[in-house]
Parts: sequence; structure tokens; C-alpha cells
Amino acid sequence: MTPALTGLAEHERLRPDAPAVAHWSDGSVREQFTFGELGDLVRRAGSGLRTGTATGDRAILSLPNDVSFTAAFLACHEAGLVPVPAPAFGGSRRQAVELRLLGMVADCRPAVVITVERWAAPLRALVAEAGLRCPVRSWEELRGHRAVPGGARAAAGFAFLQYTSGSTGTPKGVAISHRASRAGCAQAAVAYRERPADTAVTWVPLHHDMGLLTGVLRPLFSGYLSVLMSPREFAAAPAAWLSAISVTRGTLSSAPDFAYDRCVRRVPAADVREFDLSAWRVARDAGEVVRAATAERFTTHFAEAGFVADAFCPSYGMAEATLTVTTCSPELRPLRLPVGRDALHQVRIRPPRSGEPVTTLLSSGAPLPGTQVTIRNPNPDGIGEIVISGPQLFDGYWPATPGGRTGGHATGDRGFLRDGQLFVLGRADEVLVCHGRNFHPADVIAACAEVPGLRPGRCAAFVTEPDRVVLVAEARQPWDDGAGAELARLVRLRLADRLELYVSDVALLAPGELPLTTSGKVRVAETRRAYADGSLSVRWPPASR
Repeated sequence: MTPALTGLAEHERLRPDAPAVAHWSDGSVREQFTFGELGDLVRRAGSGLRTGTATGDRAILSLPNDVSFTAAFLACHEAGLVPVPAPAFGGSRRQAVELRLLGMVADCRPAVVITVERWAAPLRALVAEAGLRCPVRSWEELRGHRAVPGGARAAAGFAFLQYTSGSTGTPKGVAISHRASRAGCAQAAVAYRERPADTAVTWVPLHHDMGLLTGVLRPLFSGYLSVLMSPREFAAAPAAWLSAISVTRGTLSSAPDFAYDRCVRRVPAADVREFDLSAWRVARDAGEVVRAATAERFTTHFAEAGFVADAFCPSYGMAEATLTVTTCSPELRPLRLPVGRDALHQVRIRPPRSGEPVTTLLSSGAPLPGTQVTIRNPNPDGIGEIVISGPQLFDGYWPATPGGRTGGHATGDRGFLRDGQLFVLGRADEVLVCHGRNFHPADVIAACAEVPGLRPGRCAAFVTEPDRVVLVAEARQPWDDGAGAELARLVRLRLADRLELYVSDVALLAPGELPLTTSGKVRVAETRRAYADGSLSVRWPPASR
């Protein structure tokens, strides 16, 4: 039996009536299952999945962020299949989701695609049009099967196949063993002192490693309630996330840095007292570079709601590490390091000189128990590529061999260690090098977020030729040529003022036109290519370049 099923069976035996998973929507819990009810549901669906499949076959899950995903994931284990989390077919950015789904089907050759009834017909048509052979089955049909006593198959070689977000290139299937899955959950349980009395709340897509681990696997491992909500509900109103935490007395919740910033921007100070965030003891910030300014603004803004500064826990991780590599916790606070901005542009770390602009770096905490973090090819200040090793490390990229991975993993991220904690500076291959200086994407994104009229987090900067910087960004709403010119002027001024970065070209896009991964990260390489070949839908300047 897999670790996930073992955890479910244990909680089902000892606490069958305890709540296991719930769905939050439109201000309240709409559906909730106990461990006993979840176990019964898993056995019925698992029985249905054994028809037409064999142990080790892959099963793609294209399901909503609700109980159906959790139950289908576990039903795959019951049937000896390898679940492959995929974007929800009915979600936003339909074209990107379709391309990603087809790529996953072509790559891992699943025996079945599981979705909900309302998406089944269009998904079948999509797969057929692409010339791929793969049955599409509805969750409603699977859950209606009768459980067969003792019918569970032996565990497949992998716990799941996690496709990367694709922010740095073509998405790859990360093969996670049952050993790595169990180790990652056990490490987090120790780091965050997880216990059955906890309640997790997440809107992060469950096909993303952050959503899957924090919303499905960790709650099952430690035996606490997981409250799931739609990412679209958060996108429409960030206050919905805070409301779910407030009402359900959520204690654990994770999100990328931009989400905390968006809550500050979208929840007026006058409305803060409507929430009670006093039970929220681990607010994990991960998935992108963490920023000291975000932590300060969020803790200050929501202090009246009972949120305490010690709850804010910056972390660093990736799919290849079963989510988490380093983290802070209420007992381990992040380090703040004021550095000279001019020195940082030269990839150096030193205290700011008199009159020099200051950048405050925020650490992502210390390695989890049993995890090692080293810096490869460090410069004199210790900055280099982050390399990780530990029991939660993946086995390889699909197709992979269970237990076949040895040694550390070079992450492609740049950072340094201070006093046992890791500072992450961003992707090494996305750092802008201009006029002999280095500009980190996170700093560019933060500066652009201060420009009225731009969508926070929706921008990409890159160099097209020596010392020629291009910034591509989404505007909040349509504009005429004069408004476009003024917005471009404000962007140039802000970047020059904040970073002394002088932009040669500004290209403005309409909302939703910047290439993104299904988890919301900007696809910088694709944006650069589209800009170069003229296929990007540039709204300003109006004439072709």
C-alpha cells in the first residue's frame, strides 16, 4: 500500500468521523468528507479504474480544485496507477491549458484521462483531433462503482508524475517516488509542527506541486483537515482566501509572494477587521523570490485581523524536491540582510555605503532535516548556483527508473548562504546583464508593480542585444496612443529611479496576453522569442517595430 493510502487507512481506522477534506466556495463550506467517507469513495473509484489498466500505467487528472481531485489521486494509488496532475480543462487560459494537456498525453502516454462529466466530451474531442489514443473517463462515473473488498493493486513504482511549470523552458515530468513523497511530508511535519488539530486552506492549483503537497499529501500524512478552494475565486477576490482562513480557523496556508502582495492591494484597510487570522500560524511564502517588503506590508496591513509576524514563513523549493528545500517557521525567523544595491548589481554582497540605495534581502530559511544545500562555483561573496540533495529528491525526469537517482540536483537558481539560511536571488539564466551590471527579475517586477496602470507581476524584461533592454508588460485596461506613450514613460522613469535600469523599448499588452505557465509564472523565454519574431500581440506602440 502506498504511503498516501497508508495514511488514509490509519486515520480511517483511528478517526473515521474526523473531517478529512472540504470544498470552500462562495463564502462557505459546500462539501465535506470524513476520513471514513473519503476511504469509501477512494475504494469505489479505484475499483472502476482497474478496468482496462495495468499496474504502473499513468492516469492524467484534469479536475477542479475540490474533493474530486483528492479522491481521484488516491483512487489511482488504489488501482496501482501513477497519477499525473494536470491543469483543470475548464479553467482560465483555455488555449494554454489545451496545449499543456496534449503535451502531457503525448509525453507520458497515459492509460486514462480522468475529468468531470462536463469537460469529458470536449476533452475526448481534443485528444482525438490530436491523433492521440487515450480513453477519457468522468469522475462521476468512477465514483459510482461498487468497491471490491481486497481489490487494491500493488503500488506502482512512482507516487506521482509532476510536470514542471515550464517557466524556464519545456515542461518536464518529474518522477516522484513513494520514498521521496513520504520523506517530504515527514520533513514538513517536523518543520511546521503539523498535528491533527491543524486545518490547511489552499487555493493554489492542485496540479501544481505547492497545491498538491499542501492541499492533499501533507494533510493525509499528518491527519488534518484540508479546505480546498478554486484559484479563480482567489483571482477574482483575494479576500475570499482570507475569509476561508478566518471562518474555518485555518492554521496552515501557502501561496506565492504575489498573493500576499495582492491581498494588501485589494483589501482596504477599513475591511481588515472583518477577518480573524489569529489561528493562522504558518503562512508559507514560496514559489517565487520572496521579498522583505511583501512580508512587512502584509504583516502590518493585517495586524488588526490578528495576523502575527512570526506566522510569515518564507520558503524555497521546487517540484524536483517534492516541494520544499528550505523554510522558516514560527520558531525559525527569516534573516533580513540590507545590502548596497550597486554592489548587488555587480553580484556582490556588502553593507550599503553612505548615500547608496539599499536593497533588503529576505532569506528563505534553513534546509529541512536531512537536506543539504550547497553553492556551486561561488564568487568571492558566496553567490553561485544552488545545489540540493536529500531524501525528498526526485528520481529523475520521465521516463525514469525508481530509485535510480544519486547525488545532488543543480537547481538553476542563483543564491548564497548566510548563518545557515539560504538567500535566493532568482533564476541564473534570467538575470539581465546590461552595462556590466546584473538586474534580478524579481526587482524589475517589484518596481513595475508600483506603476499605476500595469498589472502587478505581469511583466518580463530581457536583453535583445548588448545593452538594449526590452520590457514587455500587461496594462490594466485598453488605452489610446497618448495613454500608451504616457504609461511607457512612467515605466522607464520608475525603473531608472528604482534600479538605475534604462529600458530601450517598452511593449504594452492587453490583459491576459503575456505568455504564462498554468501556475501563473511568466514564460520569459517564450516572451523573448515571440517579441523577436513579431508574434506577440503588442498593443503599444501601435506600429510594427
